[in-house]
Amino acid sequence: MFKIISIFFFTGILSCASFAQSSSEFPKIPFESFSPEIQAQVRKAYVNAQSHPRDAEAVGLLAMNLQTYDQHESAAKFYALARTLAPQEFRWMYYHAVAAASAGNHSTAINIFREALKKNPEHLPTQIRIAESLLATGMIDESKIFYEAANQRGKFSQVLYGLGRIFVLQKNSEKALGFFQNAITISPEYGIAHYALGMAYRDLGKIELAKEHLALSQKFQYVRPRFDDPLMAAIAELNASAATQLKLGVALDDGGDINGAIAAHLRALEVNPNFAQVHINLISLYARANQPEKAEKHYREVVAINPKLAESHYNFGVLLSSQEKFAEAAKMFLLSAELNPFHAESHQNYAMIIEREGKLDEAEIHFRKAIENKPGFRQSHFHLGRILVNKNILSEAIQEFQNSLVGTEDENTPMYLYALGATLIRSGDKPKGIEYLTEALQKAQKYRQTGIISSLERDLQKLKQ
Repeated sequence: MFKIISIFFFTGILSCASFAQSSSEFPKIPFESFSPEIQAQVRKAYVNAQSHPRDAEAVGLLAMNLQTYDQHESAAKFYALARTLAPQEFRWMYYHAVAAASAGNHSTAINIFREALKKNPEHLPTQIRIAESLLATGMIDESKIFYEAANQRGKFSQVLYGLGRIFVLQKNSEKALGFFQNAITISPEYGIAHYALGMAYRDLGKIELAKEHLALSQKFQYVRPRFDDPLMAAIAELNASAATQLKLGVALDDGGDINGAIAAHLRALEVNPNFAQVHINLISLYARANQPEKAEKHYREVVAINPKLAESHYNFGVLLSSQEKFAEAAKMFLLSAELNPFHAESHQNYAMIIEREGKLDEAEIHFRKAIENKPGFRQSHFHLGRILVNKNILSEAIQEFQNSLVGTEDENTPMYLYALGATLIRSGDKPKGIEYLTEALQKAQKYRQTGIISSLERDLQKLKQ
């Protein structure tokens, strides 16, 4: 027993010594190639890793910082060190393989992906990425196995594209055609899929269709959808350059400079084309800049990156509402509310549309959900009050109209006062009702709301007769 322990102990010392020696002189990093801001970020991570050479988290975080700025070869070296320190940690296996594949070292990536799948066999991003690397090295049959396994778990345009490529290599353009068509159905702006489809059409002698899709491949040449990959999203979020431009864009928007805000957001996408929040913001910015086609383009792009982001569907719904495409907008607001049940504005906007359609019971449910999640939501209180009046539940309606008046006065205040006054009169409290109608008239005159002014003057004249 003593000898076994001694041997194990001695082996451990050799292993640690070997690593300590390799980590004392970390691989060089080309700091000078980074902008000053990025250089400071990467240098901080580098110094921290040097100070804690046996801390897998510190070494791995340095690798992640390098990977987010496309320093894939350097990142792979530090991921290898992180894996030495924490050999059972799935993250470092996966990141190492992705970095190796991104650097073009697909054979290395395949070996690490295999190891990662032993650790986490159901990890879909690993299944898809190993299929890509296998295909890149000409291992078509095994690539097909992984692509088909991924295809059983859902419809992903990248997987369908990969299967199409395999059938092209197997000289079966007709079979490939269907996969490329399905990939584009899911991701209509998938540039390389349009190119592949165009070439498949050419091989089948359908020249006009080939020309159409080859032209679309040029139009969307930089668009490539991404599957849901939280681990890689964590790396993208480290990109300080993109994050800085996003913050600048938000600040410019808050200051009323929409064009400047758009420009800053576009610079963020130059650094990180898959920055979901940037695309989400651009939907709203382009909508307000009266450029709906560009707004819709960014909606499509963010859905390709992650279809489960409530805010993207909400922003697109607002755009559709502004175009009076209310049925389509309602679908967006309902989807947003389903993805994020706490998003008060989604419930509110959906309820407003279906209220117009006479679906008062369903609208009431969503107005109440909006208020539950945002108690001071004046507009929801007002609309809920209108529904309650329609149902002749006047005491509760009066309370909702009173709630709509809590908060900062704005151009909606005259209408809220009008509704409260009219409901009080209907409930039998004429003096109090006239008081609120009079106040509503004063506020309407303040905001020069001629339509409401005329209506209030007529009502008050009749009530005072």
